[in-house]
Amino acid sequence: MRVSEDMVDSFVSEPWSDFIEGSVYPDNAAPWRHDPAYATILEHSGLRDSIGSQVASALRQAIGLVQAMAQVNVLDVVCSHRPAIGLSLGFGSNAQEPYELLKTCELDCVHAYEWIGEHIIEAARAFETLRVNEPRLMARIRLHHGTVSDLSALDTSSIHLIYTANMFNCEIPMSEDTFGRSLQEIVRVLAPRGCLISRGSAGVLEQSLARSIRVLLENPLVSVLQKEPVPPGSE
Repeated sequence: MRVSEDMVDSFVSEPWSDFIEGSVYPDNAAPWRHDPAYATILEHSGLRDSIGSQVASALRQAIGLVQAMAQVNVLDVVCSHRPAIGLSLGFGSNAQEPYELLKTCELDCVHAYEWIGEHIIEAARAFETLRVNEPRLMARIRLHHGTVSDLSALDTSSIHLIYTANMFNCEIPMSEDTFGRSLQEIVRVLAPRGCLISRGSAGVLEQSLARSIRVLLENPLVSVLQKEPVPPGSE
């Protein structure tokens, strides 16, 4: 399904559109349309499918490994804040990723960013079905058709847990500008002591963030990083 201008105009009246915060752009009018990674994924959306599934088990594995190897309980850190806010970056065709992040990590709300409009629509429709049994779900999952290089809808230090899968790697290269601004935005929105769980980044994300965020776990399957707390008296 390609998202056209006519389709965008018809979305407003759909009940599932309540899950979407901000605009949905036609494929040919997205502000990030010139980034080579966007063009590649738009043409071959399955590039992110292999690593994106089994979110709940991947989260539990990462949390368990960090507990065992770094003596850091990620869930305790995240849930010491209320409301505990999560961020799903680039969920692709795995519409359940934001929901599994919300439930597995006992979060109060998850913001989910994806730059392929088709996947935003699919996720909104899936969550509308779940809302039958979870009336408050619309307030707990907010979808953004946007790029990770512009998270301006989110306040500074407002996110306690970020999850991303196969978004930052050598096979689907972003432009240098998009990648650089994405790193800045991740650091900006992540709260002190907040954690980032990354799958399928091939070390690219970890190496670039290591100067700003300490690495708790790094292996070929999953990495976990934590933002340093703010020193006393420097706030």
